[in-house]
Amino acid sequence: MYEVLLEKGLSEIQFGFRPSQVKSILGTELFYEEWMGGNLENFLYYQGLLIGFKGDIENCPTENSFVCMFQVKTIHPVSIWGHEISQATKQEIESLLIAKNIEYATLSNGSIQSADNKLQFSFNIANTLDEVYFAS
Repeated sequence: MYEVLLEKGLSEIQFGFRPSQVKSILGTELFYEEWMGGNLENFLYYQGLLIGFKGDIENCPTENSFVCMFQVKTIHPVSIWGHEISQATKQEIESLLIAKNIEYATLSNGSIQSADNKLQFSFNIANTLDEVYFAS
């Protein structure tokens, strides 16, 4: 299970990690999926997971770049604040945000985004969680 730790990172992968540190945990083989779109030079990409980097980027993250964001699809079990949210509804996510006193808005595409733009939840047509985005 991937645990979203808003101030630290995703499970054992922390904000500020270098590409080699991420690869030592997740492996060196990248896995492209259609939902990821194009222009992935700032990312390491794995099945159901995009890890974004800032800093020195050439055709891919270099050792002078560091982790700054995550985008996780719910093909993986995902938790936040001790709650498993992989199949959460929009209402359940809103309830969690309210319980944590996090201001948010619903975007025109139906996603829920925190007021500071550092956390976003996207939903599928069944109105259950599809992906979680968060950044430092």
